[in-house]
Amino acid sequence: MSAQTKISAFILLVLALHGLPVLSYQGAQQTRWPFLVWAMYAQSTPPGPIEAFTYQLVAISPQGTTRKLSSKDVGLSTPALGSRVTRPMSRGDTSAGRWALDRMNRLGPDSVAQIRLETLRYRLVESGIAVDTLPAVVYPPTTPASAR
Repeated sequence: MSAQTKISAFILLVLALHGLPVLSYQGAQQTRWPFLVWAMYAQSTPPGPIEAFTYQLVAISPQGTTRKLSSKDVGLSTPALGSRVTRPMSRGDTSAGRWALDRMNRLGPDSVAQIRLETLRYRLVESGIAVDTLPAVVYPPTTPASAR
């Protein structure tokens, strides 16, 4: 048997082995290639509107002055700030705001009385991109007694 025949047989064997999972898997959702079972490949985007969000953290001092916060102000990397503070606050988790407030008052020279999360939502519509400003999430929430 020549080297060319051996290589061709090897290639055919590899191609045939790719079909083995399709033949052996009998699941109801398995209709095409085996990797299409995972949503990452088959249906990566759920049906519905396409939306994206941007978040901005703002520190409010006891005197009422505001300043934008960065990950360095909280002492975290940008991804860690998102997963530890920004995303939980956007879902209404008050413990994330309390944790960030305590951490900033421990680390920084300026005291912070409140942290505000401002959110912009971008939606894909027929005419282009619509931008909505969502209500700000403030921790700690302003109570009627302190709002006077």
